[in-house]
Amino acid sequence: MRLRPGALVVLEGLDRAGKSTQQAAFARVRWDPPEPLLVHMPSGLTDLTQALYRITEQQSISSPLARQLLHLACHAENLPLLVEARRSSGVILDRWWWSTVAYGWFGADLRTKMAESAFFGAIDLVWGGVRADVLFLFLSSFDDDPHNLPPVVEGYKWLAEQQPDLAVEVPVLKPDETFAFLTNELRRRSLIEVDPYPSS
Repeated sequence: MRLRPGALVVLEGLDRAGKSTQQAAFARVRWDPPEPLLVHMPSGLTDLTQALYRITEQQSISSPLARQLLHLACHAENLPLLVEARRSSGVILDRWWWSTVAYGWFGADLRTKMAESAFFGAIDLVWGGVRADVLFLFLSSFDDDPHNLPPVVEGYKWLAEQQPDLAVEVPVLKPDETFAFLTNELRRRSLIEVDPYPSS
């Protein structure tokens, strides 16, 4: 299997909905070179951003805005590495800036506490001009998670409505069936190709 260089594939959605399981499935693929970069955001690729992510996951943060700004700082720190990897080999990204909107703007109700232009302007400062080729949206959680509030789902659905050509909602399936669903869609969009004569 080969991911088209220049491709950016995003796995996005609720916590405990199967994104990491599918990222692990992509990691097990015997990719033809150049092998794509698989990365989780906001933990990213550097010691700094992995440390910041641990802080946001393990420490009590009273300000929802502070949490989202820390995540965006991680995004900004990793973006040059992601852009370079995308150019050379393609990227499969577990979480994108949509999480900032769903969990922050909607889930933490930041939309009642700050100007929309300021919030989305901060996101645009980091991600402006970077567009994904496809975003797989996982909206069905397999386990209870206190972060998966109804406004978070509302936020994801709102984003998907803004970009219907980008977002593909992932149906509830077994893990191997989900992986087949993802790869079939990637093939349909000409983002991956499968070698009909793989080397033994």
